[in-house]
Amino acid sequence: MTAAAKDRILFVGAHPDDTEGFAATAFLLKDAYELHVIDQTRGENGLGLAGRLDGSTEAIRVREERNACALLGATPHFLHDVNGARQMNRISIDALTHLFTNLNPVAVFTHWPVDLHPDHIQTTAAVQNALELSGLKPEVYFYEVLPAETRNWHPIYSVDVTRTLPDKVKLLRAYACQNDDDSLVRCKVAQAKQRGAERTPPVGAAETFTTFDGRPIPGGVLERLAECAAIKR
Repeated sequence: MTAAAKDRILFVGAHPDDTEGFAATAFLLKDAYELHVIDQTRGENGLGLAGRLDGSTEAIRVREERNACALLGATPHFLHDVNGARQMNRISIDALTHLFTNLNPVAVFTHWPVDLHPDHIQTTAAVQNALELSGLKPEVYFYEVLPAETRNWHPIYSVDVTRTLPDKVKLLRAYACQNDDDSLVRCKVAQAKQRGAERTPPVGAAETFTTFDGRPIPGGVLERLAECAAIKR
């Protein structure tokens, strides 16, 4: 007897390692949903010009992303924009639209559009355009990345990730080329603990999310998580 197909959730980021914004929550979702991670770029410029020109950086970062996604049980997808030169164009939007149409997700998670990294902003714009072209109406959630990048952040959901934070740490360490001194782990653990302390009552660690209009999605994939709490304002 064939197992029933699971609904799909897509996580769309600009670079390999943007899982930093959602991985602990994704670990909570992995058993109930089929997860896909879409990278708009392959992080080609992440290790300097020489690595970009000879293709070695792309090879390293694609391998690391595949390893990280294996820990999460997610399927990785790589589009062909260039790290540091991400622009919303017809080729990239068509590729993303094709993925959305074929995968037909119940929910899409992506970057919050107020961000200091141009690649993150362009990725969010591409997601919104591709969803419009696909005609699909999935739930759409935004996640935060590094404190120095995500700005004007006013989350409406907090997910208690205390039990999956160790899994997230292991996943982040799969991105060795971007975490050679473990600073990425330290930053994200501190952020998670801060978000956990902000809950009432506080929890050990949390990841936070919002929607485009700041309104909750009743009965959505986050609200169905026992670990999720609405943030009252």
